[in-house]
Amino acid sequence: MPRVAAVPVRTKKKTRDADVSRARVFEAAAEEFAARGFDGAKVDRIAERAGVNKAMLYYHYTDKAALYRAVVGDMFASTAAEMAALRETGGSPEVKLAAFIDVIAREGQLRPHFPAMWLRELADGGQHLGERNFGDIFGIVSTLAAILKEGEAAGRFHASTPFMVQMGIVGPLFMFLATAPMRKRLMTKMPIAPPDVPPATLVAYVKSMTIGALTAGRTSSSASKAGKR
Repeated sequence: MPRVAAVPVRTKKKTRDADVSRARVFEAAAEEFAARGFDGAKVDRIAERAGVNKAMLYYHYTDKAALYRAVVGDMFASTAAEMAALRETGGSPEVKLAAFIDVIAREGQLRPHFPAMWLRELADGGQHLGERNFGDIFGIVSTLAAILKEGEAAGRFHASTPFMVQMGIVGPLFMFLATAPMRKRLMTKMPIAPPDVPPATLVAYVKSMTIGALTAGRTSSSASKAGKR
């Protein structure tokens, strides 16, 4: 039996070190882009925050645009993978739509930098996104479109435009997450501080508004038609 060559300890250490520095660059870039947007972000600040020199930063990412697309793409790629799995699950259209909203909310909460980045990118017309980013976005919206089509075919959803439904889901969720620092300041400035709303409450609200708008009058109508058959 042939011997398997052992990986030199030095090579393993270099790989681990490279992974660590890459992760530090990614985190530093996420904070910089969230705070200043693409145009305002500086590679020098990212490198300093990450504790690496610019040569190391460019070793991991060819330029600022590639680094930006990687940070944005992390959200889209993970979400698109979750959506692909969601398509394989069973359940009613309402259950699938609720799960779709859960995925968007969960992925956004896992990346506190992303909602602010995305709102800035929308204002910039998406000009800093790459083809891979657009492909993942298409996969996410396609999953929503399939859920809506299934609901319409079953007579449970009104006819709708997937893009508009998507905006109605992402808009309030990401606006809520992106404005967390401002809301925290408001809590200390207002004479009577408003109650702090936990993210779960907003998610439940978005589900209620989205599914309620799509099913208004449909459930009872479908049940009535079924009873007459």
